[in-house]
Amino acid sequence: MSLFVFIGHDVADSADNRKAQRAAHLARLEALDSENRLLIAGPTPIAHGDSAMSGSVVIAEFDSLEAAQAWADEEPYLRGGVYSHVDIKPFVHVLPKSE
Repeated sequence: MSLFVFIGHDVADSADNRKAQRAAHLARLEALDSENRLLIAGPTPIAHGDSAMSGSVVIAEFDSLEAAQAWADEEPYLRGGVYSHVDIKPFVHVLPKSE
């Protein structure tokens, strides 16, 4: 397994649609977490304390870039129009050191 970072980019005025898709989005992340494949996940607000979001970041383990892409293609925020697109890149965990 290898780590990949997913950077989802919200469309403008995504707040209402984000709320509508949130339960399905979180369910997929919780599934990764229950499989011990999720390193970190969270939204990227436009500014700290702001409720408007610019996107999200997820770092998780997948067998390949193709598997990571297939997972991203099914993302409710992407399919539901919250994200305009998702960038996926290989990720190397350096710090903090894991056991």
